Amino acid sequence: MTRLLPLAACALALGACFDDPDNTITNPRDERIEWIYETGQGVYYGSPATSPDGQTVYLGTSEPAQSFVPRQNYVHAVTVATGARLWTFGLGLSEVRSSPAVGPDGSISFIAEERNASGGFVKTELVRVSSAGALVWRIELGAAANRVDEGFSAPAVAADGSAYVATDSLSASSSTGQIRWTRFHTGEDLRASPVVGADGTVYFAAHNVPLTAMHPDSGRVLWERTLGTSDHVHGSPAIGSDGAIYVATDECKLFATAADGAPLWTYDVGAGGSGCDIRSSPAIAGDGTIIFGTSNRLPRPVLFAIRPDGTLRWTYNPSGLPVDVAASSFDIYSSPAIGSDGTVYFGHEYGRIYAVDVVTGSERWVVRTDNDKGIAWSSPALTVNGVLLINDLEGNLHAVRTESIGLQGTAEWPRYRGTNRSAGRR
Repeated sequence: MTRLLPLAACALALGACFDDPDNTITNPRDERIEWIYETGQGVYYGSPATSPDGQTVYLGTSEPAQSFVPRQNYVHAVTVATGARLWTFGLGLSEVRSSPAVGPDGSISFIAEERNASGGFVKTELVRVSSAGALVWRIELGAAANRVDEGFSAPAVAADGSAYVATDSLSASSSTGQIRWTRFHTGEDLRASPVVGADGTVYFAAHNVPLTAMHPDSGRVLWERTLGTSDHVHGSPAIGSDGAIYVATDECKLFATAADGAPLWTYDVGAGGSGCDIRSSPAIAGDGTIIFGTSNRLPRPVLFAIRPDGTLRWTYNPSGLPVDVAASSFDIYSSPAIGSDGTVYFGHEYGRIYAVDVVTGSERWVVRTDNDKGIAWSSPALTVNGVLLINDLEGNLHAVRTESIGLQGTAEWPRYRGTNRSAGRR
């Protein structure tokens, strides 16, 4: 594993930069990039999450299903200030293909999906480690006789340390690692992620699973709502301050549902026949504006902002992209993060990081990373020190300087999975 030092650190210790094989000078394409941490492995679906104090960032490594190469994987803990590695937790051939979730006690929960040397899936576990990288517990999930590609769902961790995660079903575990209940034995990979409301209610929606509200202790269904005719959900719901739930589907629609399950409105992003998919999870600004990205068609992916009444506020068409590259390389899978100064940040499949105004959608700046292969699924975290953290597919974690002093304090759901801890709860 190679750690790329900030340029300032190299200037102070040029001998160490050249002589130490673990350190390498980097020349980022944009002066906003303060450091780049190389995991040495790929990062497919996952996004970074931070410790409660925002000083440490966590990231797990993995490989794409379609191009699996058996190699050792790890969960990495990295210092936000310098990009220095604090510790790694070894996974063997298991992979963290979704985002880790940081609990109220600072522990890190994640899904570890084990493959054999030929790429076949053999085991899926929910793992919890301490903030020092020591194993707390691990439990096996899913049906052993029906192994599917289960590792895409990110855990939700409640205030009491309970965890909720989807594999081939939705499972609830106690804070001590005991399975309490399971729901939705669909026999397919449930890539969507559950979220937890302020009162502990668990919300989940996926392919063949309607948006469902469940009691956290028993899994008892409180209500459910069908989401259109094509209910594929690949992302995470967002929860507003009034308890409303917002879910985007691959039918190219955003659904708003009241806390009691009553439909509020549906925004059809693809109205007019252009069509799209939505893999980006919504974020909600302080004034209730819902922001998310699209993928596939439209005629090319854009960022949407929808008012809280379900009407269009603005769209942003990413700039600076090459004209000789197919629009299929321009998807916005990344979920936005809303900064304290009203800047919306998101990653782009073509290796860009964009900053736009939350009110108008006008562009503020663009950062080009060294990897045009892209920031596909990664969603940015944003620390109180103004550092934006986002990874690319090749496992490079970027620290980018911004003008935002953390996430927008008044935002109802300011980023993917709610906060920088990615715990998926209000």
